[in-house]
Amino acid sequence: MKKLLFISIFTLTFFMYNNTYASLLSVEKGVKIEQQTPTIVDIVASPNPFSVKTTIYFNSIKEQEVTFTIKNLLGKTVFTQKLNVSKGENNIEFFKNDLNPGMYLYSLQTTNEIISKRLVIK
Repeated sequence: MKKLLFISIFTLTFFMYNNTYASLLSVEKGVKIEQQTPTIVDIVASPNPFSVKTTIYFNSIKEQEVTFTIKNLLGKTVFTQKLNVSKGENNIEFFKNDLNPGMYLYSLQTTNEIISKRLVIK
């Protein structure tokens, strides 16, 4: 379900002409903001924190391509994988391999959204 919000900007200017106040009203073009329903929901990594392997569980409301990314806290991408997910329950197994212990951010990106959460390697 898409929600639409229209915003219009109004400017009211007062000026004096021959000791009389007058006003000028201008209306600028409206801005349309679209709020879309998320296509990836119920995201959880378990176990978290982990030492060898974790699994990212999530639900997709449709079949779609998703990019799974892990970034360190400096924003450097340390892992990325493109996946074709099915409608319903999905999971991604992730092994730490040579990543050092610490905090990371994992993201699931679709064509319309990016969902990021925290991941801790102990």
